Amino acid sequence: MNVTFLAAIFVGAGLLMVVFGISQRSSGRREELRQLLEIELEQPTKSPEALSELMEKAGAYAERAMGKTSTAVSLRSRLTQAGSNLKAGEFIAIVAVAAAIVALLTATISNSFLIGVLFALITPLVGIMYLKNKARKRLIALEGQLPAVLQLLAGSLDSGSSLLLALELAAEEGDAPLSTELSRVIVETRVGRPLLESLEAMAERIGSKDISWTVEAIRIQHQTGGKLADTLRILAEFMRARLEVRGEVRALSAEARISGKILIAMPIGIGLFLFFFRRGYLDPLLSTTIGQLMMGGAVIGMVLGSLWMKKLVQVEV
Repeated sequence: MNVTFLAAIFVGAGLLMVVFGISQRSSGRREELRQLLEIELEQPTKSPEALSELMEKAGAYAERAMGKTSTAVSLRSRLTQAGSNLKAGEFIAIVAVAAAIVALLTATISNSFLIGVLFALITPLVGIMYLKNKARKRLIALEGQLPAVLQLLAGSLDSGSSLLLALELAAEEGDAPLSTELSRVIVETRVGRPLLESLEAMAERIGSKDISWTVEAIRIQHQTGGKLADTLRILAEFMRARLEVRGEVRALSAEARISGKILIAMPIGIGLFLFFFRRGYLDPLLSTTIGQLMMGGAVIGMVLGSLWMKKLVQVEV
């Protein structure tokens, strides 16, 4: 009994020592953290600002290097259509940094310089595809809002308002992204630019046929006269009918689009599974020249196949 009691005392004392040591270690870490925070408050580091300045300088250098080339003009137009505030040079700098990081990671993981270079070349394509997808979604949102805005403009014109006041009302009560573009038109008009020129610049900037037709109708009515409200209502009905047809076409092509996504995702998913869980099966593809060439050919084939399938299911309305 005494032996058991002494053993319990020793065990309890040992547990107390362990708890005390853990608490002391935690308090020590908290004290170190407190000291580091005090040092940071007294002498804050400027690494985020330095990184931001470095990216800005890289973007400005890329902007100057590109100048007014066709690639720069196309990229600026794509960024504008996507609603991005980035400049062309800043986007190129970000893509270049991302390509370097992706190349380093993939080359380290796969132990292959060729695969790293391949992924570095793919990274800009991914960036361009991201911009195109964002611009497409923004364009769909703009064209979806346009019939309601045209109805609002027609009602304002019937009540006696001018076209400029009607556009201001649509910009104030509308939703982004169309309200943002209309606000830009209003601002340009207030600083002295003619309203028709601002509207034509908006149509060119957005790249939408519906908005181009609307601006052309406004221009013709402005030159020849007539009741603009009735024209805008006809355009709104026509565009609403086009949206309905687009929805039906999208519903009918949903199966083909999903099948294409599955066919693209399957080899990628299987490859990732084998890479992480059955690495030995992929060693011939990663470590031999023939395997690396086959991997490159497979990636190129998948990209071409995805573009082909996208073209097949794309129906213009």
